[in-house]
Amino acid sequence: MKSYAPPKLRQIVTEAVFRRSRIFLLTVFVVMSIVLLVTVLMHRKYKAEAKLMVQPVRSQAPLGTNPNQQVMTSSDVSPTEINNEVDLLQSPGVARRALGESDSGTDTVAQQNAVTQLQKNIDVEPVHQSSDIDVTLLADSPDQAKQQLQKVLDAYFQERQNTSRSGGAAQFFDQQSMDKAKQVDLDQQALTDFEVKHQIADLEDEKKQQVTRVGLLLDNLSAAEAQLASANSRVSSQRHELAATPPRTRTTVRSITNQYSQEHLNTEMVDLQNKRTELLKRYPPTSREVIETNEKIANLQKAIDSAGTNPAGESATDVNPTYQQLSSALALSVSEASGLAAQRDQLQVQLKDGRQRMADLEESTAPYDALQRKLVQSQDDYKLYAQRSGEARVNEALDSAKMFDVSLVQPPVASPDPVRPKPVLYLASGLAFAILLGTVLALYTDTSAEQVYTPAQLDVLTGERTIATFADEDDADDHEDRNRLEYRRVLVTIRSALGAEEQGSGSSTAPSAAPVTDGATVIRSGHDEAVASAHGKPAGYCVAFTSALAGEGVTYLLTRLATEAARQASSRVAVLDMALLLRRFETEESVSFGMKFNSAAHFWTLAFNGDANLHSNGMRQGGTQGQFSARLRPLLIAARKEFDFIFLDCPSVQASTLASELDICVDGYVAVVSAAQPRKQNLEQLTAVLREAHAPLLGYVLNRRRYPVPGWLHRMIW
Repeated sequence: MKSYAPPKLRQIVTEAVFRRSRIFLLTVFVVMSIVLLVTVLMHRKYKAEAKLMVQPVRSQAPLGTNPNQQVMTSSDVSPTEINNEVDLLQSPGVARRALGESDSGTDTVAQQNAVTQLQKNIDVEPVHQSSDIDVTLLADSPDQAKQQLQKVLDAYFQERQNTSRSGGAAQFFDQQSMDKAKQVDLDQQALTDFEVKHQIADLEDEKKQQVTRVGLLLDNLSAAEAQLASANSRVSSQRHELAATPPRTRTTVRSITNQYSQEHLNTEMVDLQNKRTELLKRYPPTSREVIETNEKIANLQKAIDSAGTNPAGESATDVNPTYQQLSSALALSVSEASGLAAQRDQLQVQLKDGRQRMADLEESTAPYDALQRKLVQSQDDYKLYAQRSGEARVNEALDSAKMFDVSLVQPPVASPDPVRPKPVLYLASGLAFAILLGTVLALYTDTSAEQVYTPAQLDVLTGERTIATFADEDDADDHEDRNRLEYRRVLVTIRSALGAEEQGSGSSTAPSAAPVTDGATVIRSGHDEAVASAHGKPAGYCVAFTSALAGEGVTYLLTRLATEAARQASSRVAVLDMALLLRRFETEESVSFGMKFNSAAHFWTLAFNGDANLHSNGMRQGGTQGQFSARLRPLLIAARKEFDFIFLDCPSVQASTLASELDICVDGYVAVVSAAQPRKQNLEQLTAVLREAHAPLLGYVLNRRRYPVPGWLHRMIW
C-alpha cells in the first residue's frame, strides 16, 4: 500500500535543519563571529578617481603593406584601442615609473613587492558603450590616494610617448619603394620573353579561338561519322539482300510421269510373288530362300511407291533483273562510304592538331598567369610603399609634437569616506553564507546518520514502502487524530495483504497465501487449516508484530491497534504476549491459555499474569522455542475460529529468535521501527530474519516519529 508520496527537497532540508538545529545555529554563530572579527580588524581604505577619454584626434596610418588598410579618420574608437590603453595603464612599466624606479637592471624583492601592490591597488575599467576609461586607486588616506594616482597618470603618458611609432619608418618605406621599382622592370621583361617564346599575343583570346575551332571540328566530325555510318549500313543491307537474291531465275517447269518404270516394276513384283508361293510349298516360312524372297518383295514395293510419288520433270532459267539492280546499287554505296571515310580521317587529323594547341595553351596558362600576377603584385607593392612613405612622415611629425589619442578628462579626486570595510555588506554576505553552510552541514549530518527518522529513509533502507507512521505523543499536539488514521492504514494493509474483507467483520474464506515449501515438506497456512477444519466457514488471521531492538513500542502500538480494530467494525481481536507464553511453556511445559476480555480496550488478552505466577530463567534458544511453536500452532488455528484478528506481541529480534520461529503459526509479520533508535545494521538484521521466514512480511511501521518543524511552518511546506 502506497501511503506516502515521495518527500520534496524543501521538506527534507527544512526537517534536517530543525532536527539538527544545534549544528545549524553553531555554524551560523561561528561564521558570523569570524565575519564580525574580520570587519572590525580590517584596515580602512580610501579611493581616488580619475577619467580618461580615448578620441581620434589624429589620423591613423597603419605601418603595413596591406592595400586594404586605409588611413582611419572615423570619429569612433574601437574596443581594441580602448583595451590597449587599459593594458598599458595596468602594465608593470607604468607602475615602476610611478614609483620612481628605473627599467634597467634587476628589481629587488622589496621593489617587486611594491610594484605588485601598486598594481593590485589600481583598478582600470572601460565605461560600457563609451570611449571613457575610469581609473581608481586605493590608499590608506585620501591625500595619499590622490597623489599616487596622479603619479600613475604621469607615468602612463610618459610611457605612452615612449611606445609611439619608430622614427625610421619613412626611410624604410623609401628604400622599399626603390626596390619594388626594380622588381617591376624585371617582372615585365620576364613576361615579354615568355610571350615571344610560346607565340602568345593574348592568351585568353587565343584559348577562345581554339575552343571555337575545336567545337566546329567536332560538329563536322560528328556529321561525317553519321553519314559514314549510314553509308556502311546501306552497304551491309545491300550485301545481305544481294546474297539472298539468286543470280538467275526459273522461266519454264514441266513434269513427266514414270509409267514405263511402274509397269516393269509391277511385272517383276508378280514374278517374285509367284516365286514365293512356289517356295512356300516346298520350304517352311523360316527357310533362307523364303526370307530372301520376302526381302526382295519389300524392296521392290518401296521402289514402286517411290516411282508413283516422284515423277520426273524439266525446267529452264534466265538472268535475274533484281540481282543486277542490287549489284549496281552496292557498287555506288561502297564508293560513297569510301569517300566519307576519307573525309572523317581528315577531320580527325585537324581535330588532333586543335586539341594539341589547346593543351599547349593550357600548359602555358599557369606560368603565364604566375608571371602576370607577379607583375601586378610588384606594381601594387610599389604604389603602396610610396603611399606609406608619405603617411609615415606625417606620423613621425605628430609623435614629435606629443599629440596622442588619449586625454585626461577628470583629474584625480579622492573621497573622504572609506570604501573598505563595508560592515552591512560583509555581515549580510556572511549571514547568507552561514545559513547556507549550516544547512549543508545539517543536511549532511542528518542523511549520513545511522538512525532512521523519516518514512522516506526507512523506505530507502528496506526497499519497501512504509505502511504507517505514528507520531510521538510527547511531540505532536494532534497525535491522537493523526495516529488514529495511521492505525486504520495498518488495518487496511493487513486486510489487503491477507485477503480479508474491508467491510463487515473482517473475516474471509479466501486463503491468505500460497503454501510455502521447506525442503520436501509443504507447510500449510494456519488460516487455510482453520477454514478447512471449519468446513469452509470464515476464519480469522494471525499477525506477528516484532522489532529490531527492545523498547521500540511494540506492546503499546498493538494495544492501540487492537482497540482501533475493535471499534472500526466490531471485530473480535485478541492480543497475545508471546514472551509470557514462552516463559509459561519453559516453566510448566504447557502452551494452553485462557482469554479474558478487556472492556476498556475492547479486545481479548491472556487470562493469567506472567509476573505473578511465572519465573523465567531467561529465554532459551533452539529446540525449546521450536517445540513451543509446533505445540502453539493448533491452538492458534482453533483460536482463528473465534477471533477475526489475533495479534502476537513478539520479543525483539535482538533479544530472541521467537518471532522468526513462529512463522508456522502466523499468517504474516509486521515490523515496528522506532524513529532514531535502531541503527541501520539492526534494521538490516531484522529485514533478513523476517524475509527468511515462511510467513510473508506485510510491511514496516515507523513508530515514535518526531516532527521538529513547527506546526505552522509544517502546514505551509507540506
